[in-house]
Amino acid sequence: MKPSLARFSVALFAALEITLVLAMLTVYWVSSPARHAASASGEGLVIAQQIEGLANDVHQTAKLIAKHPQTIACLKSGAEDLCRNQAANIYALSEGAQIFLVPEQRVDGQTGDASVVLPEAYTRFVVGADAQPTAAASMSLTVSEPVLEGTTLLGHVILTQAVPHLQDLFDTLPLPGGYLELRQYTGPGTYSVVRRRGDESLKTGSAAREIALAGTPWKLALWKDNPRPAVALLTYFTVWLVLSVLLTAMVWLVYLRLRTWISEDLNAIVNLVTDIRRQRVRSSYHVNLAEFEKPLAMLVKLAQLTVGKQKEVESQASLDHLSQVYNRRSFEARQSDLFKTLQQGQVHSLLIIDIDNFKYVNDTYGHDAGDQLIVQFGQALKLHLRASDFVARLGGDEFCVIFPNTPLPRAVELAERLRGNLPAVLELTPGVLHRLNWSGGLSEYSPKDSAENMALIRADGALLEAKRGGRNMTRIKAAA
Repeated sequence: MKPSLARFSVALFAALEITLVLAMLTVYWVSSPARHAASASGEGLVIAQQIEGLANDVHQTAKLIAKHPQTIACLKSGAEDLCRNQAANIYALSEGAQIFLVPEQRVDGQTGDASVVLPEAYTRFVVGADAQPTAAASMSLTVSEPVLEGTTLLGHVILTQAVPHLQDLFDTLPLPGGYLELRQYTGPGTYSVVRRRGDESLKTGSAAREIALAGTPWKLALWKDNPRPAVALLTYFTVWLVLSVLLTAMVWLVYLRLRTWISEDLNAIVNLVTDIRRQRVRSSYHVNLAEFEKPLAMLVKLAQLTVGKQKEVESQASLDHLSQVYNRRSFEARQSDLFKTLQQGQVHSLLIIDIDNFKYVNDTYGHDAGDQLIVQFGQALKLHLRASDFVARLGGDEFCVIFPNTPLPRAVELAERLRGNLPAVLELTPGVLHRLNWSGGLSEYSPKDSAENMALIRADGALLEAKRGGRNMTRIKAAA
């Protein structure tokens, strides 16, 4: 598909419309309170991922401890010293943690859940249990992992990991337009708030969104500020609609203006081509767009040179040197071209002209006067004939006019108009005046003609009739 000004305008409008929509969406997103609510939701998810990641790390640590050979040996043998040594070694590698190695028969029927209740007698397996916890270490995560030998359950590793930096997470959490609580559930619907962040007044405005934290007994409860976006959206839609209408009108007006300018400038080029065909190039052609001005000026210069060369060549090859109208060879070529169009339904007429008393001028005033009569008569014919008419000198004082695309009745009118427009008197040489009279024979090219010159023969016969009838008249001879 070729590009066009219309397609370019549509593409430009689409690009501007997309830009406008993106700009409106950006402004709406930046200024809309809903963005802050979405930001609050996003921050809540971020801290949820961090807590779940921390719980996963604790679980992985517990799994490594549960799989350790010394842990298996401790719980399998039940040796107190071996278990104490293993707990001490693990504690050295997991500072801030409390580790319980609990034999299976001492778990009171529990199966390794983080809520396993330890019998008081087995607190002796705990390393660091007597240490006084600080305020920052008051939050901790407890997980349990089964210790297996093959498929035999030997006991559990219960790991409690302090999370002193959890408060820092809440303190540094950006939470515009939201309120967040970290809840620890002790039963269905029963919980205590461990940490909180944001505007607590939002709790009365809407229900909380709860986010379960995998691997922990905690949940995050999130409240978001809920603006009423419908009004804002309607406002933005109205602004977008108005701007889109203005944008459409602007692009449409630009398209119409450009199309007019381009059309006018292309017409200037067409006029230049037409003038080249007529061999009369103007000095300049008006254009609207600067992009056309320089190329067209160059084309005008080339056209002037071309027309000059054409005229020079035609003067030598196709013009009669004396009358400066076409010569007989040009007439025959033109007649041949028109004769080929007769079968397409085109109609052409032919007028043969003889200057009356031409021989008398030569005999009385000399050949110079006769030549002047030929020259001035040829100029008069070119001046008073149509631009589309073809005039040629066949020889002596005989001229021929071809009226292309002209039926015989119209050619009769043109011949009479020519007779009325030609000057009545010509000054051939200083003091020598000659009354201009001419006789004509008129005919029409016919599709029935078997030869190109049959119309010429008929017109020549009509010319003889005009001369015999007293000269200074036109006779007509139509095709049979």
